[in-house]
Amino acid sequence: MRKRWKWLLLILLAVMAAGLGTHGVKTYFLYSKEPEKPDTMRVVETERSLLALPHYIALAQGFYQEQKLQVESFVSKEAVQEEVMLTGEGDVLLGNLSQALFTRPLGTGADLVAFAGLARKEGSFLLGREDTQAFSWEQVKKRSIIGDAPDTQSNIVLEEALKQNKLALQHQVIIIQNLPPNLKEGAFQAGVGHFVQMSEPMATMTEQSGVGKTAVFLGSAVGPVPSLAFLAPESYLKEYSRECQKLVNGLCKGMLWLDYHSPAEAARVIAPYFPDLDRQTLTKIIERYKKLGLWDKNSVIGEEDYENLQSYVKRAGELTNPVEYKDGVYAKFARKAVRSVEYIPPEKQKEKTWWEKVKTLDFK
Repeated sequence: MRKRWKWLLLILLAVMAAGLGTHGVKTYFLYSKEPEKPDTMRVVETERSLLALPHYIALAQGFYQEQKLQVESFVSKEAVQEEVMLTGEGDVLLGNLSQALFTRPLGTGADLVAFAGLARKEGSFLLGREDTQAFSWEQVKKRSIIGDAPDTQSNIVLEEALKQNKLALQHQVIIIQNLPPNLKEGAFQAGVGHFVQMSEPMATMTEQSGVGKTAVFLGSAVGPVPSLAFLAPESYLKEYSRECQKLVNGLCKGMLWLDYHSPAEAARVIAPYFPDLDRQTLTKIIERYKKLGLWDKNSVIGEEDYENLQSYVKRAGELTNPVEYKDGVYAKFARKAVRSVEYIPPEKQKEKTWWEKVKTLDFK
């Protein structure tokens, strides 16, 4: 019996020695060669927007780096979105479909194709002068609203909300469309308009200053729309499909992270991208947007959402460049990310057992 145990012990020691030896060889070959250089991608933003929160989370948490993709994301100085891609300033545009596709010059087609959505609702609010606990659209009748320029996505959604509630534009409701965004709060405070349309963070800051009170979230007043997306020329998507897949994978993980974590945790992570906002205000904005369902758990741009937006642009009289879904959206990367990307919180990650380490020769 003792002889038998002796042989078993020798066999076990031999297996362990072989495993450690193989691990040593494996480690030598892994670390003796130069590390793989990551792919690079330049993302051009039309503005720093809280709608792009999953993108900033992916940057801050290293989800793109996990994909071996180095992403440089910066705000462009270009005034016209579609020109950004032609100047060589960036590879991918982070913008909205209205300006990038539907309000381009007549018959120009889809030079830019949307391949991942970041938000499913337009992010603006309608603010009034008084606290309206039970808002109804009747309260807007025979009133004026400080809005945005006619061809902007925010104004298109506002007009659609008014039309769906049977309010005649510029007759029963007057929209003031010639004020720059940075002058809206001052004008409203000075007595211009009965309501004002604002996106975050301006909406929350206007409330905090006591100038206005939120009446309704316009993103929920109409059907879902792909309000922010990654776009690129179709030729780029084909030539750099590997890099685009990595970008969408990282974005999808950012969305899953945001869905799992609290607004306070999200605010802490993305605070460097909004240095002018204090942490409390940033947390409040994220909490409000999450409750309103602004962000989804994946980046697939649905055909119904796409058609919603195109029909709203058309009803607003701003559709100069109709683009069919199959020509304006490339959903392959986003659909693959849904199947392959997962986020496991650190507290739910299990330590490998000794036997799992033996099987994978991973003794780190």
